[in-house]
Amino acid sequence: MDQLVLYVPFPMLHPAIDRARLAAIYPGIEIVTEPVYDIAHHERTLREQDPHSNQTRSLAVPLTPEQQKILARAHVIWTLDVPLDLPTVAPQLRFVQAIGSGVGQYVASNLPEGSIQLANGAGIGAPPIAEWVLARILQILKNLPVHDHQAREHRWESALGSNLQGKTVAIIGLGAIGREIARRAGAFGVHLLGLRRRHEPGMVDPDVDEVFGPADLHEVLRRSDIVVVAAPGTNDTDDMFDAAAFAAMPPDSIFVNVARGTLVDETALIDALTSGHLRGAAIDVARIEPLPADDPLWDAPNLLISPHSSTSGEGYADRAFELFCTNLERLVRGEPLVNLIDLSAGY
Repeated sequence: MDQLVLYVPFPMLHPAIDRARLAAIYPGIEIVTEPVYDIAHHERTLREQDPHSNQTRSLAVPLTPEQQKILARAHVIWTLDVPLDLPTVAPQLRFVQAIGSGVGQYVASNLPEGSIQLANGAGIGAPPIAEWVLARILQILKNLPVHDHQAREHRWESALGSNLQGKTVAIIGLGAIGREIARRAGAFGVHLLGLRRRHEPGMVDPDVDEVFGPADLHEVLRRSDIVVVAAPGTNDTDDMFDAAAFAAMPPDSIFVNVARGTLVDETALIDALTSGHLRGAAIDVARIEPLPADDPLWDAPNLLISPHSSTSGEGYADRAFELFCTNLERLVRGEPLVNLIDLSAGY
């Protein structure tokens, strides 16, 4: 084609756009940043969890004439979200570069019906998420919330923590995020167990000490002092952490979730914390987001909650642009894309 129309409707990305670099990749490129297209967080969560429901469709705001016009012309989109039924509204679209690692919200857009390629942003947010995970683990092990509480009450009382060194840490999901967590945790002298979906007996992995498959989940949990969940949210992983899974974890163990809220039976998590079976937990995700003010998770003992904020905005758009340029070059040359997604598998 003589011209390539790139639509970048997500405002956070606009400062990172290097027009000269994009023109060097494709001299005939037209870059369009208006109108904006964005959806609310609760709508994105609903699209992930129930993509084909009537509620999902009822929440979708109709496209404006301006949005319809540019979508009809676009060949490539770089963004966080796209409209429903994308092949219908964007008949010339060839490729969507997502900026997040999770792509569940794209299922409702029916990209495969238009043979539209989708790549995710795996790896962009992995380093800061891994740092957050280690910060939360150390916060629990070192009794930092207790220290802070005592300081606010002007109380000088010994409240010793415990060691990370020598612990066994399980990483559930060895994608980009899981690997960054493993690499940083390894520096603390822990024994690392990795669980991955694609597994063969005897498999080894440079980032962990032992590798397991999904059928070995409870064995891994029984051996782990700390369990970190970084697996994708799919039908296969729904409620992976139920009452039986938490019961399999040793007493006084720690649970951390930076994956999706759908992987966890939240009532079972609350029960495991309330009973004292778990020493503590940290979650950056929930089944319902935003988490309602009256949700019982808020009052669960020794549970640290953050609002899907484990990544960092610092440099995020610039890293996303680097990945996008790599894939745009590959698209132009007809080469396979990096982080190509199979929506039938969910990642």
